[in-house]
Amino acid sequence: MKKWLFIGFVVLIVAWARVTPMYTISPGMDDFISWFEETYSVQCEDESCDAFTLIGDQTNTYVNQEGYMKQSSGFFTFDMEVRRLYRSVEEPERVGTIEVRWNQDSFEITEETGIFVSSP
Repeated sequence: MKKWLFIGFVVLIVAWARVTPMYTISPGMDDFISWFEETYSVQCEDESCDAFTLIGDQTNTYVNQEGYMKQSSGFFTFDMEVRRLYRSVEEPERVGTIEVRWNQDSFEITEETGIFVSSP
C-alpha cells in the first residue's frame, strides 16, 4: 500500500511540474503591448494602448476605434487573439488594422492593413 501511495505522489509531482510552466508563459495584454511597440515602432499613450503615435511621426495620434481581445485556456493549450482598428485623430482617412494570435511562445501576425503595412 505504501509503495502505491509513493508512486502516486511521484506521478502527481511530475504532472504538476509539467503543467505549471504552461500557465506561467501565458501572455497577457502587457505582453501584447510590449510586442506591439517593438514590432511597429509606436509609442503607446496609455496602459491599454488605445492611443499611440508612430515614432518619427509625432503629428498623428491614432486611437482604437474598435477591436477585441479573446483569451481561452485549457489544460494543455492557451490561445489569445487580438484585433484592433486604429484611426488618426488629425487625418481620419488614415486607418490601419492589426490582428495577431499567440503562437506557443510569440505573437504571429494574421492580418495587417493600412498604416501598419508601411510602418518601419
